[in-house]
Amino acid sequence: MLLIDGVAHDVAIADGLRVTIDPPADRNQVRAQVAAMLRLDEELEPFYALTDEDPRLRYARRRGAGRLLRAPTVFEDVVKMLLTTNCSWAFTRQMVGRLVELGTPAPSGRRAFPTAAQLATHDEKFFRSEVRSGYRALHLVHLSRAVASGALDLERLRARSDAEAMRDELLELPGIGPYAADNLLRLLGGYAYLGLDSWCRGKLEQLYPRARDIDASAHRRYRKYGRFQGLAMWLDLTRDWHEP
Repeated sequence: MLLIDGVAHDVAIADGLRVTIDPPADRNQVRAQVAAMLRLDEELEPFYALTDEDPRLRYARRRGAGRLLRAPTVFEDVVKMLLTTNCSWAFTRQMVGRLVELGTPAPSGRRAFPTAAQLATHDEKFFRSEVRSGYRALHLVHLSRAVASGALDLERLRARSDAEAMRDELLELPGIGPYAADNLLRLLGGYAYLGLDSWCRGKLEQLYPRARDIDASAHRRYRKYGRFQGLAMWLDLTRDWHEP
């Protein structure tokens, strides 16, 4: 689903990146959004040079793994990440689904993720009662209104490369703590942080049951990957998704 010039488009990508879109839209805008979502401009050769030496991760080059799917906009990624905090994945999906009902409909009847302007028309009470987002409601109000007013420009983050400074900016956003910031940073191309959460810790315990301190062990294990350690950890934890 892409939102171009305020119009929601149904999009399908298949057969070697063959893109079909309904209704038709400007090809350059479609290419730009699809390339951004699929991270087609990501330079992973330095990362693959490291994974080639690791028996658990040498599959990465062969499978072309490492380009993490992201939303068309940073705003959507930030809102969705906020909705993953302190709750189950099932509850996150429910909250996101309720938000999507506020978005612009496409020909299929499905809706695009709502823009900041669309969310900014609602108050904290709405997000608590209708989206049932709990304490996140006030964060949604502050975030959407700041972006809609132009006071906050999240999209510029995709053009930056200084991961540490980007992390500091992310930590200043409403409701975004270290876990959310580190995972958002991965979607912006910064992989120097692990972004550990309950799922990651659980998977690490399965893979490396002898580790006494999961967090400390993870930092030691992936430290050799330097600025790519967060990506290395993710591909290690999801190896079975790529290599059944």
